[in-house]
Amino acid sequence: MKNIVAGGMMRALQKIPGIFIYIILIYFSIPVTVQSLESGAAGEKPEILSLNDAVRIALMNNHDYRIAGEMVEKAGEGINQAWGMLMPVLESEASVMKQGAETGFMSLSDGQNEVHFIQARLSVNPGIFYNTLKLTRKAYVSAKEEKRRTKYDVTYSVIKSYFDVLSASEMVRMRKDSIAALAENDRTVSNMFKAGNVTKYEQLQARVKLKSQEPLLLEAENTFRVSMEQFNYTLGQEGLRYTADPAVLEVSSFSIPKGGQAGEINRLISLALAGRPEFIQIKMKRDISEHKRNIAGSFYLWPTFSVMGYYGMSQSLVNNPGMSIPTAAGLKSIDMTPLTGNRDWQKTWQVRMAATYRWGSLLPFDPKRSEERELESDMKEADEEFLKLKRKISISIKSSYLNFITAYHTIISQRENVTAAEEGLRVARDSYRVGVIKNSDLLSAELDLTAARTGYITAVNRYYISLADLKKEIGADSDKIILTEK
Repeated sequence: MKNIVAGGMMRALQKIPGIFIYIILIYFSIPVTVQSLESGAAGEKPEILSLNDAVRIALMNNHDYRIAGEMVEKAGEGINQAWGMLMPVLESEASVMKQGAETGFMSLSDGQNEVHFIQARLSVNPGIFYNTLKLTRKAYVSAKEEKRRTKYDVTYSVIKSYFDVLSASEMVRMRKDSIAALAENDRTVSNMFKAGNVTKYEQLQARVKLKSQEPLLLEAENTFRVSMEQFNYTLGQEGLRYTADPAVLEVSSFSIPKGGQAGEINRLISLALAGRPEFIQIKMKRDISEHKRNIAGSFYLWPTFSVMGYYGMSQSLVNNPGMSIPTAAGLKSIDMTPLTGNRDWQKTWQVRMAATYRWGSLLPFDPKRSEERELESDMKEADEEFLKLKRKISISIKSSYLNFITAYHTIISQRENVTAAEEGLRVARDSYRVGVIKNSDLLSAELDLTAARTGYITAVNRYYISLADLKKEIGADSDKIILTEK
């Protein structure tokens, strides 16, 4: 049955002129190729995502972002540990003490058994507590900024890969349209050649232009596949599960800040200094080093205050001496129990308060003084890192802003250029049909339209990527902070 159907199709195709067969193949093979590119691993079309959904999925699956979240939780526990320095240590204890002596007061006891039902100890150096608490809070802020920085990195990667997919998809569609138009032109020129209206050279020229588009289509399809793979990788997905929403490119309104270029760049740099996570992290790093230095200095600037106490029972292992004194009635033994006690269990308690000053830390070669000097160097290092990053970010913001402005003006220019090229192609087709221009002029008009569309798609892609880059550079969550004047 299959052979009969195939034979029938071949006989039908033999009756159709060669150029029509070629056009049919072009029209039917290209959609199949693009469909295969846009299909997932199971042969299903990938799900279309909005940009916000793509960012949400990427953040949900990104390992670095989840690690940053755990680091925030860890830093929060550091604050709890700092407050824990004010909590007394509560415990119970049972102890056995054995001792021996030949003479003296210690010889009256062989040791002691003690049970402390509850005992508490609290030891605090005010300087160490205060700076530890401030240090852990700074570390918590730094951890939150690291999470925010990771979020901006992931968001930028998603936006870039999202618009790379859209740009590549548009390039495939544009190449298909070009091939369809050139195939139609090839058919028209062939008919005109058969009628003797054009030369063989023009027919060959039309065929060459058509064939030259095939490698460009293959290149566009390869670029599209790579961009789809990268997009899904950024989202943490296997295969080609998701794709971008082409409706985004239908937006006709684009905007830029209305202020002067120099003023806007300075404004964005100021925003970066105030809000970019890396700047805040460097500030926190310097503050943390300062508090660590103060902790080292607190060992000699502040005494350590401590309170200890317990309540329990004790048993003395009495060793009563055999002592006697002469009396009129003879030698009588002396009762030493009031001094040495007995072996009965007795309730005991004790409270002790102290203030301990570590004067050894005043010495220049003490480890804490050395640590203090080392941390001062860390503070200076953080200051230099801040200045270095400030210069680097200033250059990056200038570059991204200029790319953003250039992309905007290119969009406006290429949009008008596309309109003019479309009208030029229409006029060229009409002129060619009446013999006013040559086929080479018509092909040139077709190439001009392709170039104008390519320029527009590229400009839109650069616009959104530059905008995302600026948001990342200044540490912003919204486009409004960039597009406003103040």
